[in-house]
Amino acid sequence: MKQILKNKFIIFIWQIFILGLIFGISYTQDPLYTSNQHTKFLQGLSEANLGYLDKDWLANTLDPLPAFTFLVQITYTYFHENFFYFYYILIFGTYIYSMLGIASVIFQINTRLKLLIYFLLILTIHCLQIRIFDLKTHVHLHYGLAEQYILGGYFQPCTFGALIIFSIYAFLRKKPFLAILALGIAATFHPTYLPSAALLTLAYMILTYKNENNLQKSLFIGTFSFILVLPVVSYMTITFKPTSPELFQISESLLVNRIPHHSFPDIWLTEPTAPIQILVVAIALYILRKTRLFFILFFPFTTAVILTIIKIFSSSNTLAFLTPWRVSAFLVPISTCMILAYILAVVFDRYNLWIRQYKKPIEIFSVVAIYLFILSGVGIQLEKLTINRKDTPIIMEYVKENKQPGETYLIPIASGKFVDFRIVTGAPILINLKSHPYKDIEVIEWHDRLLMAQQFYDNSGIAKCEALQNLIDKYRISHVIVKNDDSFECSGVEKTYIDNLYQIYKWKSFPRL
Repeated sequence: MKQILKNKFIIFIWQIFILGLIFGISYTQDPLYTSNQHTKFLQGLSEANLGYLDKDWLANTLDPLPAFTFLVQITYTYFHENFFYFYYILIFGTYIYSMLGIASVIFQINTRLKLLIYFLLILTIHCLQIRIFDLKTHVHLHYGLAEQYILGGYFQPCTFGALIIFSIYAFLRKKPFLAILALGIAATFHPTYLPSAALLTLAYMILTYKNENNLQKSLFIGTFSFILVLPVVSYMTITFKPTSPELFQISESLLVNRIPHHSFPDIWLTEPTAPIQILVVAIALYILRKTRLFFILFFPFTTAVILTIIKIFSSSNTLAFLTPWRVSAFLVPISTCMILAYILAVVFDRYNLWIRQYKKPIEIFSVVAIYLFILSGVGIQLEKLTINRKDTPIIMEYVKENKQPGETYLIPIASGKFVDFRIVTGAPILINLKSHPYKDIEVIEWHDRLLMAQQFYDNSGIAKCEALQNLIDKYRISHVIVKNDDSFECSGVEKTYIDNLYQIYKWKSFPRL
């Protein structure tokens, strides 16, 4: 019996890996480190002793992603950073395995030919770049509302949302405790999935009681879920408890207004793709109305709709911060894939004889099409990994090679070209606009730093020098980066570097180590 279970587990892992490899190569990944990775990886890389990031202010703020930080630290310290690509392959595999599994349960997509065609359809909807007005089929049909998503261009905490889809598949296969375990892992690595995990757990409990008339089992499911998420809930509750109601309200306002496209329905609902994504979920719910999957999707969908309406007619920053519409990150891709599965099932029912007659050519066509997706993905992936980033300032290479312990750089805070400064150079910075902490007093400190830095970059002449002196006095700034057309002369500061775009000034009194 143990050997059978072991063999099944090995087969399961191989299926995840092979599916992930095919899907991941076709989908492609952006190179390390891209966009959000500069924020999400910072504390893990700091603890792994990358450069002097252990002295960076943000790297020493309270960590909102302790499990992910630990994964980054362990990987960077004991393995290699390329393992982050491998992790994403496994997540891709979990995602596609779960989609295939759900379709097999709901629409009997379980023969080799059906699975082959369905896999091709999923690849097409995720990887083929077709634009219809503002709708990008390879993006918006598997992204959620308000730019929330599970799969994106790179590995980050939100990609663990693939485990939410696996959880739904496991529950449909009548493995509720495996389903709860998957939810617990997803929420542990990305605590913003806690509301989604709670809603799905409630749906599982309700369905278990309704279908099996087993209150005890239903309560066991809820208890098991509570035990699994208790560590992360306790950590988040204790670590990020309000310092005071007033400070908490200020920090919430600062955070939600920094990312209005995520936080405010009156903004993201005006996006032309939002109605289409909502329509996709509505169509899927109608198609699924007589299936076991219906209530699992309907319950979080309805809850999100109600809370979104409440947010529209209220000024609650708490609702904006919790983003109840995040459930769309798994609702939209599941809905898209279920619509595809339904269409495929209908076609097979109506044209079964014709399909059986041409089974071999259809299989060959499907395999060739999948192979072409892989070839295309390989080309795109190689280009992504080998191309030099022309928009990365060469000044970063200079800082990387010449940084010294104890230095802190003031960089252009809103420039997208300097988002990756910390990780590329390994040098601490004062602050930037993209990356922020979550503890209320730290959020306010982050905002204060932004304002002081902006005073320097916005001013000129004596006012600029005064702003710089304030930064040096308060934060021990050692170096300042400015554009070439932003030259200034202040006492105690000397120019140490210049290229065709930027220059570096250093505080003369900063100790040379």
